[in-house]
Amino acid sequence: MQNKTILISGGTTGIGAATAVKFLEDGWQVCVFSDRADHNQDFLKLAKAQGLHQRLLILKADITKEKELKKVVAETKKKFKTVDVLFNNAGMGYFTDADKMDVKKFDQMMEINVIGMADLTKLVLPIMKKQKRGQIINNASIAAKIGHAKSEFYAATKSAVMRYSEGLRAEVAKFGIKVSVIYTSTVKTEFWSKKEFARRKKENWHGKEPVFLSPNDIASTVQFIVGQPSNSVVSDITIMPFG
Repeated sequence: MQNKTILISGGTTGIGAATAVKFLEDGWQVCVFSDRADHNQDFLKLAKAQGLHQRLLILKADITKEKELKKVVAETKKKFKTVDVLFNNAGMGYFTDADKMDVKKFDQMMEINVIGMADLTKLVLPIMKKQKRGQIINNASIAAKIGHAKSEFYAATKSAVMRYSEGLRAEVAKFGIKVSVIYTSTVKTEFWSKKEFARRKKENWHGKEPVFLSPNDIASTVQFIVGQPSNSVVSDITIMPFG
């Protein structure tokens, strides 16, 4: 896949980092960004240790700031000439009782999970429309389909991702652009705070840790979606732990 480029938000840890590594190993050009300089540096060290850094661009940017997103897209296009795949992976979770909801935290989650995703997509679409091809993959959650106690605010953002993606898919198909959504269940990352993990272990998992998906499982799913022939698209795919 020489001269193909994938842009990944939240791309230096967890699912994003695992996806970046897989595509680098496949010969892709990869741009990743996050707003954490320490995470970016750690991922660069990892890529260099594996000899994968030659086709890698790492940028520091906040998904909620359009000015920084414009720079990400511009720098990606300048270095790699195109964006073939956009993986909207960045996200955060906020979990609480309905009557204890912090509006500011809910707003922050909406800004990251929904508005930032849509803003980055808006900036990449002109590139894909011009080249008459592209693949957009939005990382949602099984919470978009199934609500759980104390997860209603997170579920609301992921349901928005689902409906946004459905409308976008219908809108951009005529430009040769595919839109896919991955609905994931529990993935072993640093997504949850220690407090939230402990609560889930006590209240949801009966004191035991369940079977988790790994970041590599989701990265392989992204590869599968991107690997479809031109006459095929994976619109929606749900990945659940098994065992």
